[in-house]
Amino acid sequence: MLLDALVRPDRFFENRAPRPSLASAFGVVLVVALVTTAVFGFVGWSMSQRMTGTTKIDNPNRPDEVFCDGFAAGGAANFSTGCDRPEQKTVVIGDLIWEGFQKKIPFVFITVLLAWPLIAVGLHVASAVAGGEGSFSNTLAVAGWGMLPSLVQMLVGIGLFFLALRGADLSGSNPQVVLDQLQSLVATARGGTLFVSALGTAWQWVVWTFGLKHARRLSTAAAAAAAGAIAFLSFLPTLA
Repeated sequence: MLLDALVRPDRFFENRAPRPSLASAFGVVLVVALVTTAVFGFVGWSMSQRMTGTTKIDNPNRPDEVFCDGFAAGGAANFSTGCDRPEQKTVVIGDLIWEGFQKKIPFVFITVLLAWPLIAVGLHVASAVAGGEGSFSNTLAVAGWGMLPSLVQMLVGIGLFFLALRGADLSGSNPQVVLDQLQSLVATARGGTLFVSALGTAWQWVVWTFGLKHARRLSTAAAAAAAGAIAFLSFLPTLA
């Protein structure tokens, strides 16, 4: 069934017209969200393991300097307050990077889930302008199935990223130098990932086209125009 949706979308949606399964579409979106989140976390963890350099940061376990100065000035330096602890502590840069990634992981999952109805709204409006008929739930199902190509896109993209990561040296102790190297790494991989993103978007366009054709009772040309407009808008953020 999944293969049919990817490589034979016209037949796939024709066999399910005019109401493609919304429950199955939700399953697709859920899998895409889980895989996207896992890939994001794995990329962050892999990079953090290469960042073995250290740097100094403010010690969160030491009270504010004004508080400690007040104790010293009053002659009541109570070391139990933690003022005897060092102002800064040494940490591994990779640990800081991984901590930042961990905070963003839940938002990645939520963002993918929220993208589904937003895309569906766009497809529904665009297909309505083209003369489409049918309920929003039909369009929602089409939007969900159209996210399936992003799984293939992610697998190829992560492969390209790790090819670029393989020769990168991220073990420095200067955070700015490490950041510059990381940006250079991203720039190196960007050309390939942009190409993959373009192919992935084109693939989504095809799936959405035939989905709208059967779920919204449109001609192939009208469905392609409606789906193409949303596919183009969804591709624009990758150029930023």
